[in-house]
Parts: sequence; structure tokens; C-alpha cells
Amino acid sequence: MLRRASIASCRVALVLLALAAGPLGAQTTAVRDEVCLSCHAEPSTKFHSQPSHKKLSCATCHAGGAEHVADTRARPKLGGDQKLCASCHEAKKKPGS
Repeated sequence: MLRRASIASCRVALVLLALAAGPLGAQTTAVRDEVCLSCHAEPSTKFHSQPSHKKLSCATCHAGGAEHVADTRARPKLGGDQKLCASCHEAKKKPGS
């Protein structure tokens, strides 16, 4: 019963967000974390357990959130801000690696 209500709540949130986002072609904006977490209650614990990643929003790493909300078959793409990632990851690389 609770699962059915949870799925219904997600569907309502998806429809409302899709309507607010406008036409499908215009859906290029990032969605807020609350929208993602309404269906994805547990983001990757492996990723978010790292101190430098704890405060990153979903949209920092995932593009296409609005399209995914409008049609869940459209998967968000990994494609974070490469400059942001490199600001730590490039600095931590060992010479010659």
C-alpha cells in the first residue's frame, strides 16, 4: 500500500514538473535535488560518502534531468562540469599517471 502511494506521488510530481517545464524541446534546465530524491531516495552512497562530493547537487554530475522527469525512459547523462571535477582530480593525479 505504501509503495503504491509512493509511486503515485512520484507520478504526480513528474507530471507537475513536466507541465511547469514547458514544451519538451525547451526542457534543458536542471531539476532541483528534491525532485530527484522524490523517486531516488538513496543516491549513490559510494559517491556521496566521499567528503569532496557530499555537497554536490544531482545536476552537478547529471545532465538531462528535466527530460528524465518528463519521460523516465530518457536516462540522465553523466557529464558533470569537467573544470569543476578537474579542480580536484587533476591536482590529485600522480606525475606520469
